[in-house]
Amino acid sequence: MDGLPYIFGGIALCQLSIFLVASGRTEKLILLQADGVQKCWEKAVHELNLTPDEGACIAVLHTCARHGLADLATDTIRVLRSIGVEWQEYHFAPLLEAFSSAGKLKEAFGTLHLLRRNGIVPRPETVQPISNLLKNDIDRVDRTWKILDELRDEGHSIDAAAINAIIDASITLGDLQRAIGAYKTFNDYASRPDIETYNLLLRGCIDAKHRELGDKLLLDLKQAGIRPNALTYERIILLCLTQPTYEDAFFYLEEMKAQKFLPPLRVYEAIIRTCVVAGDSRYALALTELGQCGYTLSQDLRRYVATHKPPSQDDIL
Repeated sequence: MDGLPYIFGGIALCQLSIFLVASGRTEKLILLQADGVQKCWEKAVHELNLTPDEGACIAVLHTCARHGLADLATDTIRVLRSIGVEWQEYHFAPLLEAFSSAGKLKEAFGTLHLLRRNGIVPRPETVQPISNLLKNDIDRVDRTWKILDELRDEGHSIDAAAINAIIDASITLGDLQRAIGAYKTFNDYASRPDIETYNLLLRGCIDAKHRELGDKLLLDLKQAGIRPNALTYERIILLCLTQPTYEDAFFYLEEMKAQKFLPPLRVYEAIIRTCVVAGDSRYALALTELGQCGYTLSQDLRRYVATHKPPSQDDIL
């Protein structure tokens, strides 16, 4: 008798889900619990042969992502194709998250190949769940190479995003050497680094204050014919500011603006702090540009400048 409330509750939940699928009221599906969603999907789709619409499938995919329901997410992707919905990146993002949450790295990396094969370029945000899983364990990062080798031997292309995930995790773990080792494997997997690769490695260079390596990476990027984006300029500027001689930061700032990229507030803040500490009056020019870009000086930075600026610059603020 103790189990009856659960049984009846499950039946009611399935009936509710079936009604929602059949009536097109798919926005409510997202509120259902993971176990209920699985049971309802099986009942509605596989037993009653109901056809969910795209909205219902997306709601189910979001539940799968949160709870690591990799098998259900895979089946949902299949149903999307069967009802004639053209696959998009936002369909695969929760699938990748579900695989990552379930610890199914091989399936996650294989999905990146599937995306490319269907003309979908995975964004860094889409691959982030894989990186997040790898960041928890340096040994897992090392074991990932075996997975990539298996996929390659099975005839799968190894997407740049897969190696980028390893680079991202290595840098987060403070291991720039391991990240560079991953960077050197692209040819081994018949893959090519992309702008995300270089931006990740530049982040590692900033953490390590390794300007020489940053310059080498910029040269590699240029030789590969890859155009720097706003984040590339931001990171090379911040890298320059980690050095005792930071003149190149102003060169790259001007180049960034010449490429029609708006320098973010954090770039100006970093320049201002560096110049103030060095007694470099160009912090005042950076303050002016900061305002011209529509940014507001934070109270914290305002106090910092007021405290550290030379006495001769008392009228700047």
